Amino acid sequence: MPHVSVYVDESGDLGFSAKSSKSFTVSYVFTINRYPFVENKLVTRTLKEINIKNKNHRNKINEFKFSNDSEKTRMKFLSKIASMDIVIGVLSISKVAVVEYLREDPNYLYNYLVGETIIDVMVKDYFKTFDPYNSIRFVIDRSLSKRAINAFNDYCEKKTSFKSWERSKDMENNISIKHENSQNVPMLQVADYVAGAIQQKFERDNPMFYDVFKHKIKHTKLWDFSGKMKW
Repeated sequence: MPHVSVYVDESGDLGFSAKSSKSFTVSYVFTINRYPFVENKLVTRTLKEINIKNKNHRNKINEFKFSNDSEKTRMKFLSKIASMDIVIGVLSISKVAVVEYLREDPNYLYNYLVGETIIDVMVKDYFKTFDPYNSIRFVIDRSLSKRAINAFNDYCEKKTSFKSWERSKDMENNISIKHENSQNVPMLQVADYVAGAIQQKFERDNPMFYDVFKHKIKHTKLWDFSGKMKW
């Protein structure tokens, strides 16, 4: 039975005011047909090593968070990510490329981005049409309201079923969607770092962090009418 685990996080915001970010990034990290025990241990061990070296107790960190961590911590953890047996996917959008009706509801826009990228990749590249049963474990950083969570789950379930049906009428799937605290899920911290590094590349024109692990990125998608966003 094919099984896919995918861990999702984002960087930037989905606002469209003058103070909003110019771009938005969704990252997704796959493990295929296995649970990421090795990767989880690597994350927790690296975190422990960094905290041991931090002589100032106030500088100790509870989890890897790209937006909060120092450049030294970022580079160390990204080098660990670059060595992991994972598959990375990234969607980055330029806000000017978002059509008007999608700007009206940030939650729907987020659902749409996930549905048209992550779910599309899962079904296209990792589901097996010859297998009658495909299993998906979706893990999202817990930041949405209860109402938004229900809407997200419903959207993803329907989108997965529809895209599966498009490929093969006989292909079925079982999707499990979890909204978790990233402090308790090491792989969400990996997704956070991937999103943060990519956002630095496009929002601040700083590819330094992206360059560390770019060879691990298999799936990419850009929304950009201007053609200025280049991998």
